[in-house]
Amino acid sequence: MHDSECTIIEIPYQGGLQLAENTTLSGICKIRFSRSGQGLLSRMYASRGYVLKTALAHDCHVSNLVMQIGEQTVGTLSVRLDRGDLAAEQLYPEFIGELRAQGASICEFGSFAVDSGVRSKRLLGAIFHIAVLVALDLRGASDIVIEVNPRHADFYRRMLNFKQVGPERMCARVLAPAVLLHIDAETLRNQIDRFGGRPEWSAAERSFYPYFFHPDDEAGLLQRLRPKDV
Repeated sequence: MHDSECTIIEIPYQGGLQLAENTTLSGICKIRFSRSGQGLLSRMYASRGYVLKTALAHDCHVSNLVMQIGEQTVGTLSVRLDRGDLAAEQLYPEFIGELRAQGASICEFGSFAVDSGVRSKRLLGAIFHIAVLVALDLRGASDIVIEVNPRHADFYRRMLNFKQVGPERMCARVLAPAVLLHIDAETLRNQIDRFGGRPEWSAAERSFYPYFFHPDDEAGLLQRLRPKDV
């Protein structure tokens, strides 16, 4: 289990972030393991009219990533390893069961929220790439699933190449409709190897993958991600 309050990487951010008190924030964005994203998550869900009934978990099967600029948490994303308690299984037991029957090792992305003032594909590419490394390399996942509102499904399809595998259903956790999306490790690896670390290709490849780190940088990132006592 890794440190629950550990900085993984620091990235310069000059885009500016408009705060409530009419000031802008820029400088260094830290991507960290942390549980400090609960306030942002609750605020963003409430702004969309959702009811958040769960809190960020923290145990040996869940990794909570946050983006912080100064003391401000501006993004959050969690990675959960399948131990029979995936949130998506509540709505889509047939698909999760089918993956398990095929011998898949599943990770679930969840609790994704980004402050509306952040406008940086580089930061979003970075946190998603780190989440992918946590899922595939630290957790040994062969498949990743995510349950999202139908309005947001196109974002994951366009920007990360997820595929919709479940019909729209009502999610009781947030009192909103949901669909299930899926991507396998081979697809992720192919996209990272092809586009990672090549932002100059972003005009032709409009996903987040050109804003991922270069594959040659992954060994250093994984060294920071692994538990210090291993």
